[in-house]
Amino acid sequence: MKSTTDRIIGLIKWLLILAVIIVLLLAVLPLRWYYDYASDYFKPVVLRDVSGSVIKGEAGALRYDVIPLGQAEWLLYPGSLKGIGGRVRLHDEQYDLTFKLKEINQNQAKIKQVTGYLNWAYLQPYLQIKQGRFDGYWQFAIDQLVYSKQTGIERLNGQVILKDFQLLAPNQMPLGEVKIDLETKSAGVIAGTISSNSDRLTVSGAFYIQPNRWQLNVDIVPKPGFYQLNSALQGVGDPRPGGGRRLNRAGFY
Repeated sequence: MKSTTDRIIGLIKWLLILAVIIVLLLAVLPLRWYYDYASDYFKPVVLRDVSGSVIKGEAGALRYDVIPLGQAEWLLYPGSLKGIGGRVRLHDEQYDLTFKLKEINQNQAKIKQVTGYLNWAYLQPYLQIKQGRFDGYWQFAIDQLVYSKQTGIERLNGQVILKDFQLLAPNQMPLGEVKIDLETKSAGVIAGTISSNSDRLTVSGAFYIQPNRWQLNVDIVPKPGFYQLNSALQGVGDPRPGGGRRLNRAGFY
């Protein structure tokens, strides 16, 4: 005859088996069948127009906390006891970015790698360029990103390069590349060094990220003989002593 201890241990084993079966069923069943009932467990991630499963699926729209991130595709697996890992692709008309997750949970996102692109047109409205029309795309090669719900970006290392940068109007002119090298100085303090590789335009400065705030300081100076750029850059920041423009921006996120 089984003792009370044996019965309790047997019950625990059956409950664990049942829990595993339920988790496996939820992982393979269509997510749209139960997402509305389980959405609170996915927060701070909010999905719309879902298809596929928790492990491999898609969403017509994804939001992280209050940040809209476009359409999404994912392939997920347990990253640790505290969160999930895997790969998430976010894309829209202006960007296509892939995130390799180390661990993501309700309070923090640890990302091993970010690759992809962001079109220049996505950021142009924030630069207040009124006279000239530019084009290009930002190529991402981020090696590490840690985001905390409470303090914002805690770690960010890697490189972002503006490629195929060109002036489209009032004249057409290739402008080379602009590079931002990002390095974490300490937790929550990230410095980005801005430089250019162009025989028509010199871009230099720095981009800083501190807890829940950012700052951009950059000089944009046309090289001698390229007067068309002076008129195209009118309205960008303020006039710089010695020529060109100086752009200083800061804000919160």
